[in-house]
Amino acid sequence: MVRTLCLAIAVLFGSQVGTVASWISWVIDPSIGKAILSGGVAFSGGFALVLTAIRFITGRDA
Repeated sequence: MVRTLCLAIAVLFGSQVGTVASWISWVIDPSIGKAILSGGVAFSGGFALVLTAIRFITGRDA
């Protein structure tokens, strides 16, 4: 149950970061390809960051 909650938190945070990065990229240069790419990269980075932080805080990798 706790693992599912941690995964949900990481996915939600990554989705928000990816969406904002995609919108910012679209405002700067209205290209759908660049917006999708920047959103995907931001999602991956945000997801990995939050998941690693949760694992560190819970003491599994400390």
